[in-house]
Amino acid sequence: MLKKYYRAGKVPAFLFYLKGVVKELLPGWWYRLRAKMILRGWEKRLDADYIRWRRDFYCQLKEDEGDADNREGLIPIKDVRIGKFHSRYAIDARDTLRYFPADTLVRLHAGDVWENPESPTLIKARRRFAPNGDKAVILNLDSIRHWLRPKDNIPFTKKKPVLFFRGDIFNKPARIKFFEKWADNPMFDLGDTNTAHPSRWHADFVTVPDHFPYRFILALEGFDMASSLQWIMASNCVPVMPPPTVDGWLMHSRLQPGKHYIEISPDFSDVGEKIKYYINHPVEAEKIAMESKRWMQQFHYRKRERLISLLVIQKYLKLINS
Repeated sequence: MLKKYYRAGKVPAFLFYLKGVVKELLPGWWYRLRAKMILRGWEKRLDADYIRWRRDFYCQLKEDEGDADNREGLIPIKDVRIGKFHSRYAIDARDTLRYFPADTLVRLHAGDVWENPESPTLIKARRRFAPNGDKAVILNLDSIRHWLRPKDNIPFTKKKPVLFFRGDIFNKPARIKFFEKWADNPMFDLGDTNTAHPSRWHADFVTVPDHFPYRFILALEGFDMASSLQWIMASNCVPVMPPPTVDGWLMHSRLQPGKHYIEISPDFSDVGEKIKYYINHPVEAEKIAMESKRWMQQFHYRKRERLISLLVIQKYLKLINS
């Protein structure tokens, strides 16, 4: 069991929740003191421009967009806790919010993102090409599901030149459409793992490491983000996906097609052509796998990620009260 978690790069759920509980045992004044120490003099860092860019990417609110008179949906930070919000989201939100005074008011959306909020809100992702994108202030939420650090020791040249996918397609039109078009193609190995509503493409569930023998891994959005994208990019495999329609902590809109992933059209009409091309050009495909993995490395510096998270909240609080 531990070996499975190790290879997948997963944090066991009981450790995730235990860590969240233990952190609540420290007093608020300790976190506020830590916040001052973490934030002190960050502008003088050699990577200050990068940090500022990340902060402003996640929080795109402008000074004239604050809504200090709008109190609807605001709750004190002390009320962001398990019982009032989905537990995974509450733990991740508290991991940053606890560094600020407990009575400070915030808006938090816990769950998948169907549309952008009308008022400035802390949220896991924002819809691209949709109204109110600047009102969606991104935090790294549901991290136990999205942020794995897999151990893929299979060299790219040893992987099977096949596009692989295992996942739930029930009530997910895009995934169903993909299966209808390509499930019978020999360059693809596709399987629907839903057991409650099995389709004619039903296949057994596989673990994250079971994906690694394949060169190409399909990443299709479900209700918002493709939850597999981060660990695919962190492996030695190549992500294959349409242009992302959401932005999350990964900064999806900054990913470059042909560099970080193989882009396919939203109607999936060119998938066969694209996969065939990269099967015949393995050096180009391996370069994408390497660049994809390099993109993920910027998120591995935990202290810097903590600093960026605190700066996002600091900016958000300043602007919603302006």
